[in-house]
Amino acid sequence: MAFKPSKRSSRTIEPLEINIFPMMNLMVVLVPLLLSTATAVKIGVIDLNLPQAVGSSVTEQGVPSEPQESLDLTVTITKDGFYLSSSKAILKQPETGGPTIAKLPDGSYDFAALNEQLLKVKEKLIGTPLEKTKQIIIQAEPNIEYQTLVDTMDAARSARINGNEIELFPVVIISAGIV
Repeated sequence: MAFKPSKRSSRTIEPLEINIFPMMNLMVVLVPLLLSTATAVKIGVIDLNLPQAVGSSVTEQGVPSEPQESLDLTVTITKDGFYLSSSKAILKQPETGGPTIAKLPDGSYDFAALNEQLLKVKEKLIGTPLEKTKQIIIQAEPNIEYQTLVDTMDAARSARINGNEIELFPVVIISAGIV
């Protein structure tokens, strides 16, 4: 009995193509999902003036000097207007006891009056040890708009008198909100 040759041996093996479309579809979905769920980490920087570490040789550094007086000028933005304060006092309206600079009748903040008031403060500092003070602290209630904060920073940095730009308090420190 004669056997027929097998059809298997006469077949040619065709190369298989790998279908990568399902894997690509999965990546198209996963990458945006992972990016949208990633959380951004905020790093807070706190400017501290710590005392110098003192070792066993205290006499080399000498006696500590008197602490320097600081102004700690602060502008507080509230729903009623601006309060100006320093390490010495809080400046309020004498007749009402309200904010230093109240809002305008239309409900907007008076940045020109704030700029004028800060210019007066800067002029009062001339001839004192605090004359070179360049920093101001700005704090705001939680519901204050961001643009109001930016405009306050601009008003605190410089003033324009007779076409000349005068530096007021260019180093602006944003403080935590008030409760």
